[in-house]
Amino acid sequence: MIRADLHLHSCLSPCGGLDMSPASIVRKALETGLQTVALTDHNSCRNSLAIAKVCAAAGLPCLHGLEACTVEEIHVLCLFDTLEPALALSDYIHARLPDIPCIREKMGEQVVVNERDEVEEWEDRYLGSGAEITFTDLCHKVLGEGGLFIPSHIDRPAHSLLSQLGRVPELPYSAVEITPWYNLKTDPLKVVGRYPLVGNSDSHMLEQIGMRWTEYEGDKLSTTCFHPLEIMP
Repeated sequence: MIRADLHLHSCLSPCGGLDMSPASIVRKALETGLQTVALTDHNSCRNSLAIAKVCAAAGLPCLHGLEACTVEEIHVLCLFDTLEPALALSDYIHARLPDIPCIREKMGEQVVVNERDEVEEWEDRYLGSGAEITFTDLCHKVLGEGGLFIPSHIDRPAHSLLSQLGRVPELPYSAVEITPWYNLKTDPLKVVGRYPLVGNSDSHMLEQIGMRWTEYEGDKLSTTCFHPLEIMP
């Protein structure tokens, strides 16, 4: 059984805390007993190399990816086993973002750091916008490149399948992410038994890490060995 949290934001995300450096995230993840993590900043993997180095040094397995925002403004976790396809998707998404400058005092800092918590630079383009790619096209692109495509917090009242479409369209998702408030008994979006369900912390602050995770079957979590069993707590 593997305890994994696959939805974490660093200081690169405009809504992420400035203390959410890759090194701090890994320390907190280990303290809370997580066994696999994924850094999923908004529309960017620019802090992924740093967390990959920190995870390797700490012996903590990780997946690589981002939380993309489609043209419909639907958030999606896009995850890969290796860094290269994640970085390639990051470049693809970044090129399709509107050219809106990030005004730090209003929108967030968007800090790129290295594995030693040293600031490398600031991301100038605002990362909270929707990219010029449809939800369906992104699904086929990520799956076609061997990744996991997991619609984020599908029942949340913003940036979700519920808020933007009012339903869960029939596509070959790897899983769907539900919030702690989703009613599994009434199942309003009709996902129980239709898709694997996962839960993550969606942490933007250090104290949120470890508050929610999913247990997976197996000795190693990967895109080809992805068997969610139970959402905790």
